[in-house]
Amino acid sequence: MTESRTESRTESRTEPRTEPRTEPRTRSDTEPSNVVECHFEFGGFDHRFVKGGISVYLWNLSRALRDRGLAVSGLTAAHGTVPELRRHHDVTDLDHVDTIDVEIPLDPAVWPDHGPAARITAEVTAHRITVDGIDVVLLAGGPLDGHPETFYPPYESKGRDLGFLKPLLFQLAATRYLIRTMPPGTVVHLHEPYYHYLMPAPLRRAGAETVCTVQSNMPVNKKVYGPEARALLRYLGADEAPVAGLADPPLDTPLERAMRGYLPVTHLYNEYPERPGHDYVSGLALVARTASALDFLSPGQLEHVTTQRDTPAQALFQRLRVRHELDLAADRLVVGGCAVGPAWLAADRTRVDRAAVLRRHGLDPARPTIYHNARHAIHHKGQRELARALRRLLDAGRRFNAVLHCLSPLPLTDPELTGLAEAHPDAVWLSSEPVPEAELIELACAAELCLFPSKFEMDTFLLAMGEAMACGAVPVATAQLGMTHFGHTRPPDHPEATGAALPRSFRADDPALVAAIEAQVDRLLAAPPEELARLRANAVRTARGFTWERVAATFHAVFAGVRAGTLTPHRPAPAPSASAPEPGTGTGTVEPAGRDHWRIAYRAAGVRTVDVVRATTTWPLTADPTGAFTGTVPAAAEPVVAMLVTRADGRVGWAALDAPGPAPQERDDT
Repeated sequence: MTESRTESRTESRTEPRTEPRTEPRTRSDTEPSNVVECHFEFGGFDHRFVKGGISVYLWNLSRALRDRGLAVSGLTAAHGTVPELRRHHDVTDLDHVDTIDVEIPLDPAVWPDHGPAARITAEVTAHRITVDGIDVVLLAGGPLDGHPETFYPPYESKGRDLGFLKPLLFQLAATRYLIRTMPPGTVVHLHEPYYHYLMPAPLRRAGAETVCTVQSNMPVNKKVYGPEARALLRYLGADEAPVAGLADPPLDTPLERAMRGYLPVTHLYNEYPERPGHDYVSGLALVARTASALDFLSPGQLEHVTTQRDTPAQALFQRLRVRHELDLAADRLVVGGCAVGPAWLAADRTRVDRAAVLRRHGLDPARPTIYHNARHAIHHKGQRELARALRRLLDAGRRFNAVLHCLSPLPLTDPELTGLAEAHPDAVWLSSEPVPEAELIELACAAELCLFPSKFEMDTFLLAMGEAMACGAVPVATAQLGMTHFGHTRPPDHPEATGAALPRSFRADDPALVAAIEAQVDRLLAAPPEELARLRANAVRTARGFTWERVAATFHAVFAGVRAGTLTPHRPAPAPSASAPEPGTGTGTVEPAGRDHWRIAYRAAGVRTVDVVRATTTWPLTADPTGAFTGTVPAAAEPVVAMLVTRADGRVGWAALDAPGPAPQERDDT
């Protein structure tokens, strides 16, 4: 590795600490003197520079922290936007130059044409703008200015184009900038572990505290290349010891092999096949080890990430190193929360001309209206099932409007959504174009229901659902843990119920979810007006409790807690007791059916579906009149038959039956 050559002429310059501070803190010393909101993207101050929701989150949080009297600033990459920024803002070029010259170890299996390491160089400069009294520093130079249109390198460039390492370079540049400029008492708030996993250790060594927010539910075992992490931690002046011991144990029982082959299709788990030289470690586990606090957007998100409860990944998760590290970090896990924006909180559906709004969009005001607002993500957002269910209802003669905003950079070609709109042009308004916030608020205020059948437990707060509820749209949404704070999972007769729950889904194509959407939408469209009014009042009240003032107060306490060593962790409520046996607790048999097939029978109480699983191929078994699930599948060499069992309440688990053979075979139930 080549040592860096650094010329640093920076404002507010302080020498970096080489060890964490250990002297006792006085009461005044516990208050964070400086908070830096740091992320790869931070453009929420100007809609022209927003590429994702984290930018908007960061800007709203920064303003709310400022309003509490905290000194808050932003740090981000410039992404080649400095010339455009000068057209709209006053840009100050800071007296900072940092020449980064580093060799980054590469996995030869991923980067076959680049050797064992790549030399990356960049002369990094810093530029500051001030908006609403908040300084935002942008780091520019070399790859940091790449991809000005998207900011993010395309995933397809991984293994081919070194520009894919741009987020990694930002971690290096941002860490070095902070170490050279941050005053004593700084708290650095980092976002999305896979964009900052190198940063907590060197920043804490330099005297800062780090609060790391998990913004999205990536596969829980998502990993980073071990040699890269160790080398770059050394480059940043930190110890590589936090990387040690983060490899997963062998996961090689017959049932574990079946799980590993199947789980990637659920978006809950990534498979990393073992091979010579394999050296990967959990990125989330590394952050959990090194952060002062690990933060989540909702209590349900924290519960999902730390338990994988009732998902297809739960059994394998128990064996992963990341689960162990999250358990060890229990006293540093917090829920800072998220919030609905002020424009949505101020919305008043009684002041919206509903008839005019719907007519402008080609819809009939005499019909009730269903609202859906999300990016186009056919699996994540459940839009395939949404389209199928709404088409069934409309084809059957149910009269309603559907407002479907599925944001996409390209025109929609999805046959389910476009087919729905083409079949019912008088009832469906479908758009993939950006829509101004004021227009979305009007559409939400014109809606009776909002529909969010998200899948795979990928939502962490689901802001769009909260926005629609704040406008008075009654939610019909999946019972994902990361959405339960909105109250729709309460029983319909609960005094605080806000809407209707759909079963959690972990299937790319889920007929049960289609049927549930159809049933719940039909039920609420036919509900008595007073029932809908009760749910609406609860939905509005619930959504309007999620304010940025409350989030800022929570983070203020978190920041003070990590400074003082008095952090109060979030303690999850006990998991609800199961009203029925675990999904995999049943009995069954596997018998030969001719030379090349097996006949399978499996019986368990309260089960909705049973699927035989081999890698990504599944064979659904059929429920017979006796309640058993039976079917014939091709014979195979595996010693067990792995089955994915889904209960009627949506809980998912695994079961295994011994395969036919001349001798008793290994059995493994999880």
